[in-house]
Amino acid sequence: MNSPHIPDRTAVSTVFERNLLLRLPFVLVGGTLIAGLAPALARLLAWAGFGPDPTASITTADIIGISILGLTFSSVTVLAIGAVIVLIMKGPAYFADSYPLEDAERPDPPSTPRPQGRRR
Repeated sequence: MNSPHIPDRTAVSTVFERNLLLRLPFVLVGGTLIAGLAPALARLLAWAGFGPDPTASITTADIIGISILGLTFSSVTVLAIGAVIVLIMKGPAYFADSYPLEDAERPDPPSTPRPQGRRR
């Protein structure tokens, strides 16, 4: 029997946050590998002799790689901090023991107020 005065006592699931924290290392490794692709490809093309100015293409590819690396690290850091904060805020699902009220169907009548006498 749910009363409007008693909150719903269901536990809040933390599956999403825990799965996110488990996947973040793989995202970090994958982002690091993707960030290394552009500089590696530019150096491979410069070594093979493609392109008019290999120095400019290598520099541009290094800047792109560093940008992707920074984006990956900052995104993973923000997501990890956010997931940890949400996990802490949801907290463990502890509930107090709910004991049945003996007088739930017939509550006790209200007590009579004490007479206000003279205080010493």
